[in-house]
Amino acid sequence: MEYLFKKNGSEFVGYPSINGSGENTCTLHYESNQRLMSSGDLLLSDCAAEYHGYSADITRTIPVNGKFTPEQKIIYELVLEAQDSAFLQCKPGNLFTEPHAAAMRVISNGLIRLGIIKASSEARTYFPHGTSHHLGLDTHDMGGRGPLEPGAIFTVEPGIYIPPGSKCDQKWWNIGVRIEDDVLITASGYKNLSAAAPRTVAEIEKMAKQKSIFK
Repeated sequence: MEYLFKKNGSEFVGYPSINGSGENTCTLHYESNQRLMSSGDLLLSDCAAEYHGYSADITRTIPVNGKFTPEQKIIYELVLEAQDSAFLQCKPGNLFTEPHAAAMRVISNGLIRLGIIKASSEARTYFPHGTSHHLGLDTHDMGGRGPLEPGAIFTVEPGIYIPPGSKCDQKWWNIGVRIEDDVLITASGYKNLSAAAPRTVAEIEKMAKQKSIFK
């Protein structure tokens, strides 16, 4: 990813790249990037370019062997549904907090349905961060939490992180999923600036079958 940033004109990375696999997908800012990946693991990559001083912030979660397990797919698609719900709130006049509220509703209901939590008040155990932050000259740039206006740029990044030892069925342990895109508010809605990066299960599994540019 960093090679492609530089190849396409980026001067720097926006921040130290976060690449966590296995249990490290459940650590929000894992920067050691030293664990040996294994088949059956997920790899969470939070990496972005800085271009002429402006930073992006993008995350994708992919299966190391190219195929999601049934449990990984369920959690991934729940996060994807939460992100899609948040996108619908990205429009002028809505409050900055509304995308997060929409994402949290989807994740809370989904975790209850799966038996991972019993009440919506427990959802923050597995979704402990906000859905959005402003982007600009800093990765976490200054910005208000009031009504959205055309020209605003921010992230939409729901996630679910279930570390080993969690109070749920062990089949969910070591599943950490975050999907993060960068959104521009327009006069009529929003534009996903990072839409070219594969996002759905089908798109990611298709990408995993492609030949590496380094081989």
